[in-house]
Amino acid sequence: MESLAEFIIQKREKAGLSTVGLANKTNIKLEILEDIESGKELFLSVTQRQQIARVLKISPKELKEYERSYEFQEISDEVIDNIKTQILNHKTDLHCPMCGEPLVTRIAKMYDLDDNLVLQPKAHCTKCVFQIKE
Repeated sequence: MESLAEFIIQKREKAGLSTVGLANKTNIKLEILEDIESGKELFLSVTQRQQIARVLKISPKELKEYERSYEFQEISDEVIDNIKTQILNHKTDLHCPMCGEPLVTRIAKMYDLDDNLVLQPKAHCTKCVFQIKE
């Protein structure tokens, strides 16, 4: 089965639209459509699904069939803490504990009320819904 990104690209090209053209006709930000078509976004909001389906002349139900579905599983605090520690230690080749795909990581620099620097590890999976965003 093809991915959501592949399906939308195929239907968009068949309709003779560029990504910019689809963004204009759906009133969805170009950046969001680029994320969808690159495979970064695996789910659509109800509004996005309806707007894209209307412009591409397909049913929202047909579009929803290509969205990722996952059984949500509990990830232990120990695993999350381990990933956070590795991010703070600048390890770059981390993998998702849910699906094994690469994690996109970064360290957010924030300041507390006393103006002290606080480093906050962040991560999200390239293929599934796993994320660390506390």
